[in-house]
Amino acid sequence: MARQNFMTISVPDTVQEMFNEFISEKGITKTAALSDVLEMYMLATDEQLYLDLKKKYLHTQEVKDMILSKNSKLDKEDNIIFMKLGTKIFNNKEYNEDATMRLYISDCMTRGYTWFSTQSHFFGMSADKVKHFNEKAKAGEKVIILFAGSTVLGQPKVNDIGYIAEVSEVYSDPNPVECPESAAVPSDFSGEKARIWIKLRNVREETNIKASMLKITSTGRDLKQVISTSQFHYGYVSFK
Repeated sequence: MARQNFMTISVPDTVQEMFNEFISEKGITKTAALSDVLEMYMLATDEQLYLDLKKKYLHTQEVKDMILSKNSKLDKEDNIIFMKLGTKIFNNKEYNEDATMRLYISDCMTRGYTWFSTQSHFFGMSADKVKHFNEKAKAGEKVIILFAGSTVLGQPKVNDIGYIAEVSEVYSDPNPVECPESAAVPSDFSGEKARIWIKLRNVREETNIKASMLKITSTGRDLKQVISTSQFHYGYVSFK
């Protein structure tokens, strides 16, 4: 009798050997790789059927209704900005995830806000997205950014959410520029240039929201699964 949640496939020996070496070199598991293959096959074959089944098995609507009932300021079109942290190098100095976020937390506590920057999108954030987030923030609606990493406050997080902050303004430029507001960054990062700048308030550690609760807005893919294979570093996510 077949074991539940297990699947057996038969492939040529050469393909099997190549696959074993490939995932070993990439540092990923067979489960993660094959899950991606199955999802991509369904998505490529019949996108609408795939999305319908995804919603069915994730109980998307039930989860949405539950979240909406707890927070009336979050609507069905809402997005959340997501950033996967990594080692930051500036002025020939390295900052791990923990050190980077402690600097932003400290700067935010001192001034009441801080500006976070990223170069993750080569041409910056789209004008529509900038307008979307700025209009929501200006209207008093809650806009947040979630940060994930492998180490948070000195403890391993294994590619999960570690920090959260409220977004009060977004600025983007096709070319790297300094902070829109002079000296409103941690002093260690003074003079830094980036294409995307995000004004943050109330930067803090987050322990309740998990990556497994979220999906990538544009594709519906599970955030935890995707960031565990290093395929997604910056973008927009929403609750399942």
